[in-house]
Amino acid sequence: MDTLSEILENYHSRRHLLQTMHLPARDYGGPRFLYMKNHKAACTNVLTLLVTHMHHALGGPTPPQISMDALHDLSPDYLRAGARGLDWSTARDALTGPGWFRFTVVRDPLSRTVSAWADKLHSATNPRHRRDLMQYLGRDLDEKIGLSAFLDILAQDEGARDLDRHWRPQHKEISYGLVPYDLIGRVEAMPAARSAIVAALFGPGAEAVKVPDARTHLGHRTDSQKLRDSLTAADRRNVERAFARDFEMYEAVTRAEAA
Repeated sequence: MDTLSEILENYHSRRHLLQTMHLPARDYGGPRFLYMKNHKAACTNVLTLLVTHMHHALGGPTPPQISMDALHDLSPDYLRAGARGLDWSTARDALTGPGWFRFTVVRDPLSRTVSAWADKLHSATNPRHRRDLMQYLGRDLDEKIGLSAFLDILAQDEGARDLDRHWRPQHKEISYGLVPYDLIGRVEAMPAARSAIVAALFGPGAEAVKVPDARTHLGHRTDSQKLRDSLTAADRRNVERAFARDFEMYEAVTRAEAA
């Protein structure tokens, strides 16, 4: 099996893969890049960073209007993603061809999973994620699911683990080990990741561009640390069982960062 076929094996469909890929929509004066979006791993933060800097690089007179709607329905002036924005020939080149700066961001698997439950199942304004999980499990759509029960399900049921991008294994979402990344940042070391992305794509002086803090400017934050502190030993074992490969990946990224 060739590398592209192996990459496609990580996704539900080619459309799923294309929705994960983010490329510059036009020549902005810097290198061609591929950002592989990883849900619940500072993706809004990274998209805000890219849109703001591309707007500035293209000579925009005022800061761009940043909103959750704008980041989910990308302006053709800045980034292109998905089946409508990317043709397969360009996508293949971006994944494995020469001359691209490829990057992504990963997150401590325990923090990411807890945050996914808090954001998408516990306090979600959009019931789609809980509805999809309940339908998959064959349960009543109005049934509540606690954090410990959720972690137990993920540990035992690969299908449930693969159901939603917000808690789907990160190593699959970013095709770790298959896409030749130039940079894999960590949420837990986000200032360093942001600086490296800006330096690689936008060059000297770009750090002076003011970028909105997506954590306060957009959306909401979940109290993941408090939830993490409440986990039992069994809860932690379930996360380790469900996301063993993600933990291995995260440790490798952390070691490479320190080298």
